[in-house]
Amino acid sequence: MTRSPIRSRLRSRPVFSQLGADVENYIDSWIQSSDPVELIEILDDSCRELLRIAFQAVGGTEGTVWLKDSGEEFLVAVYNSGREASNLVGFRQPIGSGIISLVYAQQQPYCENEIEGSDGHDDTVDKKMHQHTTAMIAVPFYFAFQLRGVISCVQLADQSGNDRLAGFDSDHVSQLVKAASGAEHFINATLLSAALGLDNG
Repeated sequence: MTRSPIRSRLRSRPVFSQLGADVENYIDSWIQSSDPVELIEILDDSCRELLRIAFQAVGGTEGTVWLKDSGEEFLVAVYNSGREASNLVGFRQPIGSGIISLVYAQQQPYCENEIEGSDGHDDTVDKKMHQHTTAMIAVPFYFAFQLRGVISCVQLADQSGNDRLAGFDSDHVSQLVKAASGAEHFINATLLSAALGLDNG
């Protein structure tokens, strides 16, 4: 693997090795002790805008960030870009049920354009939101050094009865994976700056 130019010039000092492990453990403990919905604060305006742009760029109707709870029993909706976001945020999807749980367990992106015919689709959210999902992309979401949840993007049936949207393709999946990676970098920078007191100036 080719090292980035910055890593070639700015080398880690041995004295920082233990500090790095301590900071990692400290951040993980803080995340584990926090309610997933409260963690929305680490998705700052720049991070949310990055995701909103990505959801629009792939042709999604809306997108959702799901974070695991401390007991790894549920994936909790902590952010949604749709008009009815307030009705979805806080919803707890049992891990082991639905496509997002599959993505979380396998840590692999998923794309489905005939979602209503998929055996893995759980329509609980559709019923709650009075909507009909026709297509979905879901990708693993990493930050703070490990898997923390899933980012999903959906196309919804047009309530007016017009033709359905075209669906997603592999390029759209790649775009969402890149957006998730960008969000990871934003969040890691925020967490490290806060933990080390670098943002107090």
